[in-house]
Amino acid sequence: MTYSQQNICSGGWINWKPKFVNTSVSSHVFNPVLGIFFLILIPCNAGYGQNNFFNTINVDLENSSNSSSPLSVLGWITEKVDYSLEQPGNLFSRDDRGLSRVETSLFTQFDWQPTADLNLRFSGKAYHDEIYRIDNDTPFTGAERREFRNRFEVKDFYIEKQFDNGIYLKAGNQILAWGFAEYLRVTDIINTEDQYTFGQQDLEDLRLQVPATLLSVSLDGWVLDGVVTYRAGFHDMAPAGDEFDQFIRLRQGNGAIHRQTPDNPWEFFFRASTHFENGDLQIVAGDFNNNQLGLKGISRPGSTSPIFQLSQERIQALGVAANRASGSWLLFGEVGMHFNNPLMPDLAESFSRIDGWDEKDQLLGVVGIEYNGFSNTIIALETDSIQTRNHNDGLQVKKHQLSVGTRVYWTGWNERLEFLSVWNKLADRQGHVARVSLDYDWTDNLSFGFLWVDYNAEQDSVFYDFRNNDMLQLNLRYSFQN
Repeated sequence: MTYSQQNICSGGWINWKPKFVNTSVSSHVFNPVLGIFFLILIPCNAGYGQNNFFNTINVDLENSSNSSSPLSVLGWITEKVDYSLEQPGNLFSRDDRGLSRVETSLFTQFDWQPTADLNLRFSGKAYHDEIYRIDNDTPFTGAERREFRNRFEVKDFYIEKQFDNGIYLKAGNQILAWGFAEYLRVTDIINTEDQYTFGQQDLEDLRLQVPATLLSVSLDGWVLDGVVTYRAGFHDMAPAGDEFDQFIRLRQGNGAIHRQTPDNPWEFFFRASTHFENGDLQIVAGDFNNNQLGLKGISRPGSTSPIFQLSQERIQALGVAANRASGSWLLFGEVGMHFNNPLMPDLAESFSRIDGWDEKDQLLGVVGIEYNGFSNTIIALETDSIQTRNHNDGLQVKKHQLSVGTRVYWTGWNERLEFLSVWNKLADRQGHVARVSLDYDWTDNLSFGFLWVDYNAEQDSVFYDFRNNDMLQLNLRYSFQN
C-alpha cells in the first residue's frame, strides 16, 4: 500500500514540482556531488547493487558462462488500462467517468559486476499514455500532456564498493528505505515519493531515488550508516488539471505559484542498527529539507494576482525503530520526534496566511503486528499516532491524530496467484482508501492483473476534491532477463 499517513496528517497534500522537459533525463542524476564521486570511482569499474529489492538471482547452474558474466540485464514491458468509475468533477480536465489511462511502459535495468566487491547499476523507465490521443473530447491541459504523454525517468544510477576493511560505499541515484512502518514516515525520511496518484502505486514503486552518498561501517555488532544528499528534490505530484492535482483549488483564482529553492541543498542522515536473536533495532537522525511543500508566505497579498511562495522548510528528526519475531508473529514499532514541521492551517485560511504556516514539533509513533500462521497468508495491522506540541485551534490537524492501516496478502497455485487487500482509515475522520489487487503469473515471463481502488473523504477533509477517483485497472506485464 502506498498511502502515507504522515503526508495526510501534516498537511503534506500541498506539493508542486515543475516539469519543463518531461522526456529528458532527470536532473537529479547530474549534480556536483555525484559528479565528484563518479570521477573518483569510475576508473575502478562497477557492477550490480547488493541487498536491493530488485536484485537478480542467477539460478542457471548448467551454463557457467552466463553465470560468470559480469553484465546482466532485466526488465519488463507493462500495459495498464484504467477505467474511472465516477465523475471527478468540473474542477478537473476530465469530469466524466470512462477510460482514464492507456499506458505502456518499459523498465530496464543493467547490472555490471567486474569484480566481487565492485558493482554498478543503471535503470530507467519510459512511459507513453495513449489516452491523450484516444480521448479527444477531454480538454487536457498542456501540463498534463507534457507530464504524462511521454516521459522518461532515471531510476537507479549508482556505484558501490565493499572495501577489505569492512567499509561499504554507495554513491549515486538510489533508494534508502529505513525503518519498518508502511504508512507513517517516522524513520524512513530520506527518499521522496511518487504522489501522482494516492493509493494506486505498489509499495515498491512509492519511493523515488535521490542523489545520495552512503558510507557504512561495522563496529562491535552495530552497522553505522551515514548519508549525504544534494538537491534531492521533493515529492512528485500531478500537473495542473489532473484529477489528483493538489493545487486545483488554488488554480481557480488569479494567483501565481512560486517555489523557493531551499536555503541549504545538502541533507544529512545517520543510522545505527543492530540485529538481535529475534529482532532488529535502528536509531535514526536527520537534518533535511521537508519533502512536502508548505506555504512560506504571500507576496502582493492585497492585489488581484498574489504570489504564493512555497518552500521546503528545514526539519530535524530523531527516532527509533525495532521489530521482534516470535513464531508466526512479527511485532514492530517506531517512535520519533520531528522538529519544526510546517503544518497546514484550517482550510479556510490555508492560502491567506501572509506570514506562512506555523512550524510545530511532532511526536510520531507506530505499533504494528504481522501474522503468517495461515497457509500462504500474511495479515498485518498498523496503528499510527501523531501528537502535535503547542497545538492551536487554527491548525487543520488535531492535537492527537490516530490512523489505521490493514493488509491481507495471499498467494496460491504454486505462488502464481497473488491477492492483496489494503485498507487505510485516515486520521481525524479524513476518510479512507481501499485497494484490492489480483495478479496471476501465466508463465515465468507473462503475467496479468486486476486492481480496484476506492476513495472516501469527508467534506472538511483535505482529500475531499479527490473522493471521486475510484477506478478499475487491468494490466499486463512481460518480463525478460538475460
